[in-house]
Amino acid sequence: MRCFNCGSQLTNTPYCTNCGVDIREYRRIMWTSNQYYNDGLTKAKVRDLSGAVLSLRACLKLNRTNIEARNLLGLVYFEMGEAVAAFSEWVVSKSMKPDKNLADDFMETVQANPGRLATINQSIKKYNQALQYAKQGSLDLSVIQLKKVLQVNPNLVVAYELLGLLYLQAEEYGRAKRILAQALKIDRNNTRVLYYLKEADEGLNARYEGGNSRKRGRGAGRESTDAITYTSGNETIIQPVNSGERRGSSAILNILIGVLIGCALIFFLVLPGRIRRASGEMDEQLKEVSDELTLKNADIEEQEKKIKSLENENSELKGTLGDLSGSTGMTERYDHLAEAALNYMKNPDDVTGTEAILKQIPTESASMNSLAIDAISMPELDPAIYSQAFRDLYNYVDSGVASKAARTYIDRGREEFERKEYQAAIADLSRATEIAPLNDEAWYYLAESYKESGDSIHATQAYSRIVNEMADSDYADRARKNLSNGAAAETQDTAETVQEENNQDALAEALALQALQQAVAGAGNTDTGAE
Repeated sequence: MRCFNCGSQLTNTPYCTNCGVDIREYRRIMWTSNQYYNDGLTKAKVRDLSGAVLSLRACLKLNRTNIEARNLLGLVYFEMGEAVAAFSEWVVSKSMKPDKNLADDFMETVQANPGRLATINQSIKKYNQALQYAKQGSLDLSVIQLKKVLQVNPNLVVAYELLGLLYLQAEEYGRAKRILAQALKIDRNNTRVLYYLKEADEGLNARYEGGNSRKRGRGAGRESTDAITYTSGNETIIQPVNSGERRGSSAILNILIGVLIGCALIFFLVLPGRIRRASGEMDEQLKEVSDELTLKNADIEEQEKKIKSLENENSELKGTLGDLSGSTGMTERYDHLAEAALNYMKNPDDVTGTEAILKQIPTESASMNSLAIDAISMPELDPAIYSQAFRDLYNYVDSGVASKAARTYIDRGREEFERKEYQAAIADLSRATEIAPLNDEAWYYLAESYKESGDSIHATQAYSRIVNEMADSDYADRARKNLSNGAAAETQDTAETVQEENNQDALAEALALQALQQAVAGAGNTDTGAE
């Protein structure tokens, strides 16, 4: 361990032997950070990915230069399907330790399959769209979109969480349980997934208990009617319904009477009851058919609405696909950012090349409140279009190259100005003013280049920019002087032009008068000859 103050190797003493600073608190912080790293490593080994993310973030909060923790956090993010966040951690790790860093191998492995990387980025955008559908109440569209996300990115844990939550809201507890079980295969101790699984189990148990109570209610009150029971003295006699006695002629008579009575009972009691029961069953069947028809009509109407909604979504997706497949699409922007980051890492001195690649990503320039001489125009990315990880990586790379690129363009422009290569100087100095719009040196030599190339209009505009917006700069007095000289020269040119026009008018009048005199003299000679 090295001293945080002077960088010397520390010993077992409670202070630095080189600079004497107290290192007890520093050692405690480093020890705590290492404990968090060990805990995150242990959780990652047992696939407790969400717990590993929390521990590794706590480790980096205490010691942001822990390269092993940052690389491991990138691996955990990638395993959870969040490739952009993983790539951001590896890029930051590479910037802190350029040589012999495992982040190089991780990034090369990811970049070896650009199609897969583009698919993962597209799945993250689809997840954001599904989340927007869920917030708007379009749960069916959100479910469809999440299924597409999991087809192309089966490790995206947050997609499993959202899909399980949507199933819980629709009371489809079986589906919710299956989806959440798949999420646990990736992240075994995800607290949110475990909570959703508990909700699904409770819903299934409540539904099962309700079904059993209904079955018990239907089975109560049944009595056997297969026999007739009566009491004779102290004895209970059970006689089958169809049993009878045969006692000669009286038995036959009783049988005939019983048959007649039975026929009468059937005709007057049983048959009307069966008719009513049959009629009731027909009515019940008719009601069921009517209800089914109503449900079918409602389902058809719902399907028509879904078809219309899907058609609208298809139109939107076609437009989105056109944007994504174009030269300014999201996939193209991710490629530009990755290319700029790699160029920045491999060629730190090629700041103009890196800055030129970043310029291809559409941004909105943030307004500068400061009038500092070396103020740099930092770009501002739209949060509705770009993810937080994308914006963090962009700002990290841009902040490292913007000021250096501006300085490079200024130095090159001045050299071209001194060599009287004014057009080349104008091009480089204009680029410098785009990057650093309040750099007085860039504006002054741009104005001088315009002036020497004969473009007085643009030269005046550049001088005026210095005078109006950078009045305290060292070049402001020179700019005012050049503006004054330019105005005086313009006044002198105007006066010479007016004098020249007046001289031309006087000469024209003299020639006209001479011609008139000759005409008069000629007319007089003609009259004398006639006399």
